[in-house]
Amino acid sequence: MTASSLEEALTAAQAGADYLGLGTVYATPTKANSKSIIGTSGVRHILGQLHEKGFSAVSTVCIGGVNSSNLQRVLLQASHLSKPLNGVAVVSAIMAAEDPEATSANLLNLVRSPAPFHSRNIAALSSRTSTELPSAPADLLKLIVPLFAALAEAKPLCHNMTNLVVQNFAANIALALGGSPIMAQSGGEAADLAKLGGSLLLNQGSVTPESLANSVVATKAYNSVGGAIVFDPVGAGATAARRAAVKSMLGQSYFSVIKGNESEILTVLGEQVIIQHGVDSASGSGLTTEDKARVVKKLAARERCVILMTGKVDVLSDGKRTYAISNGDAMLGEVTGTGCTLGTTIGAFAAVEKRRDKEGKGGDMLLATLAACIVFEIAAERAAKKVNGPGGFVPMFIDEIYGLRKNLAKGYTGFVDAAKVELIDV
Repeated sequence: MTASSLEEALTAAQAGADYLGLGTVYATPTKANSKSIIGTSGVRHILGQLHEKGFSAVSTVCIGGVNSSNLQRVLLQASHLSKPLNGVAVVSAIMAAEDPEATSANLLNLVRSPAPFHSRNIAALSSRTSTELPSAPADLLKLIVPLFAALAEAKPLCHNMTNLVVQNFAANIALALGGSPIMAQSGGEAADLAKLGGSLLLNQGSVTPESLANSVVATKAYNSVGGAIVFDPVGAGATAARRAAVKSMLGQSYFSVIKGNESEILTVLGEQVIIQHGVDSASGSGLTTEDKARVVKKLAARERCVILMTGKVDVLSDGKRTYAISNGDAMLGEVTGTGCTLGTTIGAFAAVEKRRDKEGKGGDMLLATLAACIVFEIAAERAAKKVNGPGGFVPMFIDEIYGLRKNLAKGYTGFVDAAKVELIDV
């Protein structure tokens, strides 16, 4: 039987069911009157409860809207760490295919193969006992300098799908870091750009049907080759349209990193919404750093990716390791686009770490995100000390990022000593 809710799944398991279909994951033409669309998070919740209630022996597949474009992501994100899915049930994608036999063979190959975006970071998160990735702040900080040096040498493509307000600023930040920026809004260009080994920053600054369609095409292109994608749900809590756009993107794409302020991250989590009055503001919830740490850890574990909640103290997690970062300067909040350009910076570091993953020595998206935050925020601290106001801050900030890269080439690595990073045990 197909269970569309936790109650149905538990009732069936208690009645002796040894096999369950869980769904509907996504809308599907074979079930026009689906009782509910539960998504990957709904499937994962049911799996976790089956495990906790002693029904781990019940075999499970997910069903509903699964096809070749989302199968691997569904298996990754819908599986619970304590009880992974046993497989998927596919109907429409096979029956509507011109060549059902070839389509079935391709689907089976996808089930048996790791997803292109399945990095060492994700593999470690899929194991409850993995100690493969460093966790002590001191150990992570030691890796920032070589990663920054690798970025400067690799000059990765920094593909930005962002709003017009910040395009020039973002391009200059990418150049200062040593990256190669391109501002391309058309999804039709993404297939070619994704093959160049760079990263995609998807900045949801302007929400229109056309921009959403382009975003979906672009993320699928980068997912198909395992490229890094940074998702910045700008102003996600401000309007119903933005909240719907976030939900749509989460349902169709895998993101390496999701970054946003408190309101935006809470909106992505979907369990609490703080109404925003603009894309750079939040009304404030009174959450402590530990509260925020629990939020980002929970969301990271759910999405199998890295979550960064920005603020006076940034909180970063990959679902296992969680950190507070206390660098930066208030001047970052006095000019438009610093949050968006932090996304560009994360993308540049993530692209290099993805390349290293393919060589068997990288793949830690949390390290890439941490490195980006440290370089970005220490440069901001230095710039703020040299200017009298926001008018002079932006050019000085770009100069400071450029200076860090140039001095790194000369052997100066002392900027990392100013990093303020704390491991949070939640």
